Order: sequence, then structure tokens, then C-alpha cells
Amino acid sequence: MRKLLLFACLCSLAIFAGCSSKKHFKPEIISGKMEFKDKLSSPIQSVSRQGAILRDNTLITLENGITPIVLEKGYRFLAQDGDSYAIQKQCDEILIVRNGNEKLHKVPFSSCVLTASLKGDKLAMVLIDNTLVYYDIAKQKEIFSQKYPNVSAINSYLASPLMNDSYVIYPDLEGKILIYSIAQNKIVKDILVSSDKFFNNVIYLHAKGEYLLGATAKRVSAIINDKSFKYDVDLRDVKFYNDKVYVLGIDGEILELDHTLKLLRKVRLPFAVLSGIVIQNDTLYTLEKGGYVIVLNLKDFAPLVYKSNLSKKKSLFYTKDSIFYDKVYKRFE
Repeated sequence: MRKLLLFACLCSLAIFAGCSSKKHFKPEIISGKMEFKDKLSSPIQSVSRQGAILRDNTLITLENGITPIVLEKGYRFLAQDGDSYAIQKQCDEILIVRNGNEKLHKVPFSSCVLTASLKGDKLAMVLIDNTLVYYDIAKQKEIFSQKYPNVSAINSYLASPLMNDSYVIYPDLEGKILIYSIAQNKIVKDILVSSDKFFNNVIYLHAKGEYLLGATAKRVSAIINDKSFKYDVDLRDVKFYNDKVYVLGIDGEILELDHTLKLLRKVRLPFAVLSGIVIQNDTLYTLEKGGYVIVLNLKDFAPLVYKSNLSKKKSLFYTKDSIFYDKVYKRFE
């Protein structure tokens, strides 16, 4: 099962990278050069939604960027809460460590965690067999566990659970969002985002108040006070910003949707393969695989294309304000 999922993830990366396409993005106008001058201590070795690990085992996270954490060999990063980090040794024990690699807790475990979220002494996890778990770290006890159907192929981008004091919002591997009530200790809502057979896991989650946004590789779905909205598109990535939803389509489109997923504007860059979304000061930045940076001003929605100094076909990770690529990175202001 593990080998099958790994193979599926690799296939997914190949498909979404547009490797089968014989045509390439050729901008008519290049506005200049944009260099990534800041250097990492080592190239990026592995990437998830929540973090990246460099070859020297330095950890970069979505929350903090470059951290002082250096992982021991064989450990994967799962989640962060302030200065506490959850890491797993292959498909075995889970450690909770603090800045400076101080070990706080050791959690006995015997299953692969695909994605997780940490809040205080609670850990919400989605396992490789599509089991949802809510775990008490201090008591070393499962508070809740529920198994959902196995899947045979997943997209390499996996959303992480969202946690607050009352609920855990789980992204499962077959296109659903499950809402778990901590007080009732059960799933109280089951929301179908998409029902495709393959690569249908939830890759993006955002929640605020009565608003919930989720996406798979084929559909963006929003729920507002129990009313559902959807937008179907083959996509690579999604980002919620200033009450709008920005989507990178696999055919080189950048879409702007309102919070009910009504299309407001779009721009198409023929044959562009876009990856990563950083939005700062009403400007969207994304990378094109041919070595370009696309800069899109959200006021006029007119894209500018810059040539970069980035190598092709290397690993990418991004935070709210920075893009990390192979051995270098750039912070956008």
C-alpha cells in the first residue's frame, strides 16, 4: 500500500508538472530579471504543504520560514504550533520537539501520518490508510479515530487539518471534508468536495467563522452558512486572500473568484506551468517552470514576466511571503 501511494504521488507530480507537453511558455515581453539572491544552507530535499526539509536536515516551515530545527536522519516534519514541532520517524514514533531540538514528548505510533496539525497537547492526523485521528499527547491516548475508505492514488499536495477549541476540520483522501466536534467526540458534518476516482484528496483548506473553503485538483468548493458553492477547474494550487480566491490552473490560467466562487477575472499564459502562490501588497507572485517569475498586480490584473536565475525541475516550497527554490529563496514585500 505504501509503495502504491508513493508511486501515485510521483505520477501526480509528473502529470501536474506538464511533462507530457511538447509546447513551452514563450513570453512575448520580458519585463526584466528577478534574482533569488538569498541562499539556503543546503538544497531542498523534500516538501509538504506545511514544511520543507533541506539535505542537511534543516527545517523550513509554513509558519516561520527557516527554523533552528535540524532533524535527525529519517524523520519527517508533520506540524508546528508556536515553538513546538511534531516530527515522525518513518512510520513509527512521533516526537514533539522545541526550538533547539529539545525533546518534549515521545508518542508511540505505528502508522504513517500523511498530514497533521498540532495545537497545544493535541494532534490531529490523517493516516496513510485514510484514518482520521485526534490524539492527546500528554496522556498518550487516542481520543478519536475513524477509518474511511482506502484510496489508491493521491495528489502530492495534501491539506492539513484545521483546529480550534471546538472543532477539527479534516481533509480526507477521497475528496471529503469531515468536521469533528471535540465536545461530542464524533464527526458532525461530512462535506463532499469532489468524487473523482483518482488524485481526489483535499489539497487546500481555509476556514474563518461560518466560511469554509476546500479544493481538490478538479474543484474548488465553498460553504457559507450551510450553503454550498463550487467552481470546476483543473488546478495546481489555491490561495484565499482578502475575501477572494486565487487559483492556478494547469493550462496557465490565473483565476480570481469571489468568496462564493463566482469568476471575477482571469488571465491566461499559454503553455505556462505555474507553481506556488505568494501574495503581498496586492501583488501575486508565482513561478513558471521555464525559469520565469510571473508578477500579477491585483488592481489591474495585468501580468508581468521576469526572467529568473532559477534552475529547472527543482523542488519548491513557499510561505506567506517567500518562495524557496532548490538552494535559494526570495522574500516578497
